[in-house]
Order: sequence, then C-alpha cells, then structure tokens
Amino acid sequence: MNTALHTSQDSFASASALDRAVVVATLARIEQGGALEDGAELHQAFAAAPTRPLQVQQRAWLLGERLGVVAELARWRRATRLTAFLLALLLALAGLLAGRAVLGEGRSINAIAAFASLLGLHLLMLGLWLIGLLWGLKGDSSYGDWSLGRWALAWAARLPPDRGRYAPELWQAFAALVQRQRLWPWLAGLLSHSIWAVSLTLTLAVLVAGFAFQAYALHWETTILSAAFFQRFVRWTGALPALLGFAVPDADAVRAVAAQHGADAAQQRAWAWWLIGCVLAYGVLPRVLLALLSLARWRSGLARLAAVDMADPQIQRVVRRLDALEPPPQVVDAEQRAAAHSAQSAREKGRTTAGAALIGFELPPQTAWPPAALAGAGWVWSVNLTGSAEEREALRARLMQAPPACALVLVHAPGSPDRGTARWLRELRQSVPDLAVLASEAEGAARWRAWMNTEGFEALPLMEQAQPAMEWIAQRNPS
Repeated sequence: MNTALHTSQDSFASASALDRAVVVATLARIEQGGALEDGAELHQAFAAAPTRPLQVQQRAWLLGERLGVVAELARWRRATRLTAFLLALLLALAGLLAGRAVLGEGRSINAIAAFASLLGLHLLMLGLWLIGLLWGLKGDSSYGDWSLGRWALAWAARLPPDRGRYAPELWQAFAALVQRQRLWPWLAGLLSHSIWAVSLTLTLAVLVAGFAFQAYALHWETTILSAAFFQRFVRWTGALPALLGFAVPDADAVRAVAAQHGADAAQQRAWAWWLIGCVLAYGVLPRVLLALLSLARWRSGLARLAAVDMADPQIQRVVRRLDALEPPPQVVDAEQRAAAHSAQSAREKGRTTAGAALIGFELPPQTAWPPAALAGAGWVWSVNLTGSAEEREALRARLMQAPPACALVLVHAPGSPDRGTARWLRELRQSVPDLAVLASEAEGAARWRAWMNTEGFEALPLMEQAQPAMEWIAQRNPS
C-alpha cells in the first residue's frame, strides 16, 4: 500500500461515528445532482474494509477527502468551538454586568427586583428550551431554530473564513441526520446549558464576593401589592434553597423591610443568603444538571449514528457496485489456499516492486512499443493500454499485487483528455504516488497542462520530451 492510501485509512479509522455518518450523508446529498466518479475509491474501499457498511463508509470518506468534505468538517468543528467560546464569553460578561448592576447602585437593593434581573431571562429561556424539548422529541424538524445551541452550530457552518464549496451540503446533511435520530434537543441543550452555566456561575461569584466584603440592605418596595404577597413569594422561592441549607427570610423579616428598612443584621444576612441560594438553586444547578443530562443523551444517541441505512436507495446502488467486485466463487485445494494466503499477506505488508514502470495510455495504433527514445530506462515492466476495460482491470490487479516505486505515463498529446482520463489517473496515483506524465508530441501539451491543473493534478510533472523524462526516472532509480 502507498503512503496516501495509508493516510486515508488512518484518517478513516480515527474518525468518530458521527464524522463518518455526516460524510456519508453529505456525499449522498452531493450525488443527488449526479453520480461521482468513484472507481478508484470504490476499489480501495472494497479492498480495505471487511463488511459492506464499512465499505460504504470508507468509499464516502475517500470521496470526501478528494472533494474537501472531510477538511470542511474539521473546519466546521473548529469554528463551532470558537463560536461556543465567544457566546460563553458574551454571556459571562452579561452575567458579570448583571451581578454588578445589582450591587452597584448604592448599598440598598430591592430584593425582588434583583431576583428578576438575575434570573428572569435565564428562566424564560429555560422554559422555551423545555417546550422545544417536547416538540423535538416528537420529531418536529422546526425545533431549535431559535435555540442558542443550534444557532451557534448554524453560525459556525456559515462563517466565511476558509469556507469550502460543500459547506451548505455538510450543514444540511448534519441537521437532517441529527433530526432523524431526534438528537437536536440534546445537542442544542448541551451547548446552551453549558454556556448559561458559565454565565450564572460568574454572576453567583460576583454576588458572593459583594455580600462577603460589603454591607448591603435588601428590601422590597410596592405600591399595590401587600406584604402577604411578598411573604408567599419568599416562602415559595426559598423552598429549594432551604433544602440546600440556605437561610430564608421569615415573615418577620419580610415585614421588617416593608417600608422603614428596619431589619437587623441577622435578617439582612438571611436576605443575602436567600438571593445567593436562589441564583444557585434556580440558575446554576439546573443548567449544570441539564448540561450533564444532555451530554449523556447525546453520547448514547451517537451509537445509533454508527449504523448505515442499508435500505436507502443511494446506499443500495453503492452496495450493488461493491457486489459486482466480488470474484466468482472458486473451489481450491489446500495448496492453492496456502498460496493465496501468502499472496494476501504480502499485499497487506505493502510490498512494492523496485524500479520504474512505463504505461502507455490510448496511444495511436502505429506507435512503437516501447518507444525507442525510452528504451534505456531499465523498466521493470511496461504496458500499453489501448482503452479496453480488460486491460485496465489487469493493470489494476498488477498494481494491487506490487506497485512499482515510480511510473511514467505516456499520453497522446493531440488527443483530448476527458472525465474517464481523470478518473483513471486518480486511480493510478492511489497505487503509484510518484508519477509523471510524458506527452508524445509537443503539440497539445499546453492543453494537457491546463486540463491537469483544472482536474487537480497541478503537482503532477508533465514533460514534453523524452530526455527530461529519462532524467526524472534516473533520479528515482540511481544505478
């Protein structure tokens, strides 16, 4: 096996189930506009993976590397981390400002107004998330369009720097895949709750520091509400903090701060601990626990993504083409089986034949083979392909058995390369990465160079004369 193939296999082996599923789904969307040229990738996947689902995934991964989908997925992951960090930083700043706003206006604090300013937006967004959770678990695809977590993911997918050609297909495939598995509430919740937890934790830290080192008087004011209303409000909101061990103002403390702010130091401490306990019990703890729950549900759901939907029509088309690569059944004796096993072991060790090979590609029938100008290079073997499928298949089998160290491809320069030529060259490069092209005539070489640049063969050397080609071979096979 060559280095490029090893790199692709290592990349595929280290990819997560989510990455593989997203690449398969993205390639399926891309191929809705027409099947891709995948001859080389199909053969590599067939040879490398033991099962049809893995072969389907590896074919998609190899195509994704060629089209830049895998690189785009890595870019999107980095952009998502950056987006989440910026949002967490923004909300953390908002949490700090909220805490400072409560403690910043003199030494007198309206306790009920402080409760609303510190927890109001958080409780509103938490309620919306719970409503969205019910819709999302029912499979409603509209869930989460306003979710902080989903907004962060969508924004990261649309960030312009280094954005790839297939970024929209990647985002659409990811969204459809996660929605089909009903994982949107948990993924969006994981991001949203984590960001809110950071913000509320900083708010709590500001409150604790302020109350620890400065004296504040907490009170309540009203024009139309009675003291009984505030007594009930404090009792209800203080129930959960009281279970956590926080002091909660009693009825006397509520009456003491009604108008004259006559609460003593002990009652003021109870008010301060009540506000701190509310931020912890109704703010920080719910977000942390829901973030952990979302993480657990998200991870458990990822196992479902590992399965390839073999009933999908597009997957079935790929499977049928993989089935066609299976050799016909043969009856072999023990000696033949041992020989086959030895050959397979040699292939798995990646043995290559020393020296260079000469390959002619669709040359005119009158062309002498091998050309006299190239006769002194000491080729380990040479083959002239006239264009038949049998010849290409025989060359593919030979390269899989023992690819040469390097190869020179002789092409007919006046001819017009097409999509089949590009597909064949890509397949050849997978087996022989050290490859060069020699144009048989100077006329038409410029067209070949322009075509090669368009098809992604910019790094492939193109020679117009035999002498530079012989020197290129000599450098790679010193005597």
